[in-house]
Amino acid sequence: MIHFRVKPNVPVGIPPMIGVLASLWPLDGTLLAVVCLPLILITLSVAIATRSLRQLFYAITAFAILLSTILYNMPLRTAFAFSRSSFDQLADDVESGRSVDTPCWIGPIRICKAETYGNGVICLWTDDSPGGHTGFVRHGPSNLPFNLWSHSIMNDSWQFIAED
Repeated sequence: MIHFRVKPNVPVGIPPMIGVLASLWPLDGTLLAVVCLPLILITLSVAIATRSLRQLFYAITAFAILLSTILYNMPLRTAFAFSRSSFDQLADDVESGRSVDTPCWIGPIRICKAETYGNGVICLWTDDSPGGHTGFVRHGPSNLPFNLWSHSIMNDSWQFIAED
């Protein structure tokens, strides 16, 4: 008779992986919380039910990753930081009127539309939904000329927004 043994750290590693991928989709903060909160509950139930210190360590690590994903959107911020020069280059191309082929990828982030918005702001949209755009805009952190649903400051000149 063949017995399969599943490593205990595999199930605990799945929720944070889903949370990180959801962050890189990228989702706005509210939708990201909707995705990650059930994953946190799953992770906490594993942590409570475990009898192994190793499994408890994995569950606490997974919980910390999911919590930082909800509160700070760390995977998206990290991907942006590593790809900042590419964001700036694409924005400069749009600003100068050069032709930009979209959809395109900047690191793990898919840009579906690049444009100068009607208000003169450079926008790299990750979702071009008629109900409201989601994506990166090159503008200072205050007085954003958009109808915002959510807003995350990436740095002094880039914001990640979702329109209402």
